[in-house]
Amino acid sequence: MGKIGSRMRAYFGRNEFLRHVLALMSGTALAQVVVMALMPVLSRLYTPEQFGVLAAFTSVVAIISAVAALKYDMAIMLPERDEDAIVLKRTVTWIAFLSGVFATIACLLLARPIAELINAPDVAPWLAIAGLSAFTLAEIAALGYWLNRKSRYSEMAGNRVVQSGSTAVLQVLFGLLKPLGAGGLILGTILGQLISILALRRKTPELRRGAGPSLHARTTLLRRYRRMPLLNAPTALIDALRMNGILLVIATISLSSLGQFSMAWRMVEVPAALISGALAQVFFQRLSVTPPGQMRAAVLKSVARSALFGALPFVLVFVLSPWLFPLAFGADWDQAGHFARALVPWLFMNLITSPISTIFVVTERQHIMLAYSIIFTIVPIGTIILLSADMLLAVTVMSWAMAGMLMIFVFLAIWVARGYDQGARTTEEKL
Repeated sequence: MGKIGSRMRAYFGRNEFLRHVLALMSGTALAQVVVMALMPVLSRLYTPEQFGVLAAFTSVVAIISAVAALKYDMAIMLPERDEDAIVLKRTVTWIAFLSGVFATIACLLLARPIAELINAPDVAPWLAIAGLSAFTLAEIAALGYWLNRKSRYSEMAGNRVVQSGSTAVLQVLFGLLKPLGAGGLILGTILGQLISILALRRKTPELRRGAGPSLHARTTLLRRYRRMPLLNAPTALIDALRMNGILLVIATISLSSLGQFSMAWRMVEVPAALISGALAQVFFQRLSVTPPGQMRAAVLKSVARSALFGALPFVLVFVLSPWLFPLAFGADWDQAGHFARALVPWLFMNLITSPISTIFVVTERQHIMLAYSIIFTIVPIGTIILLSADMLLAVTVMSWAMAGMLMIFVFLAIWVARGYDQGARTTEEKL
């Protein structure tokens, strides 16, 4: 055992990629353990309908936050100089803040029509703070990209624990001490996000040192990375409309079904978030410095690694979820277990494709991703609408359809990587 242990330590010491992935996975795992430990309590404090209201609220917020920073937050990874990345980070915060202000005004004016449209009247009073929630999510993402740029993965992991743990604990406290219905879930979520920002800001004092950047410095970098709002922001908006559009369509049919579906999504996403989140963060950093000629090999290696990491967890989810959900969360959550099983094909393929999705940014082929995203959005929402009479059947068909679409995505990523490598070889030959 001693020899095996020493060999493993030596291997991890040599394999920087694996060390970073495991650092992020450990933080995500601990965060999910905290959430899962408290979820049986939350599922008994709040009804499926109340979880449905939370899902409706967070869906509106997610659509706003997807483009709150106009995707300039991703550009924090790209400049060669840290000084430029810091200017981008400061600028991103102001862009997200202004977006949050505009969203707040819009939600105040349209809260009632929005709530009626999605069949969730109880969400109307809470939409007034949707802009604040969107800003906090955008700021958390921007700070995360800075830490990713600096390869400070242990700090990113620790913050995930702080956010998930504080959110779950606060939701329990609101449910116990002062019942607010679905409002307890919503307030706990937003306060958890604010705590996360405070923790991240304490870890990144370098972002606030010195005088603020000049307008010229800001506009120069915004022009340099103008592809982000022009191509990446529409793609991000379409992606947000896809997942959250699914939730909002389900809400129009039944808030209870939405609560069941959102519980299944949250729990099945545990293995996916644990693995794909870590792989995607680290792989984005790795891709951003991968030289032309090696991109296709990097993509193929990522696909193989992700499939290997995710196979066993998803097999267990498929086998155990219909039995485990009502046991863990109460008899009211039986339908969520069947939804969880139905989601396995989609989420397993999502695990495989998540780390390689940034290749379209790194190779500046965002237009391909944009075109693909439009089709990728129409398929699930159309499926849910057409088969809404039987929600379990609708989710099952949607899951397999999305898995097939993601297989196509893998081939697209390999094709883009190959073209990138061939372009580099052509340039070398001309020289």
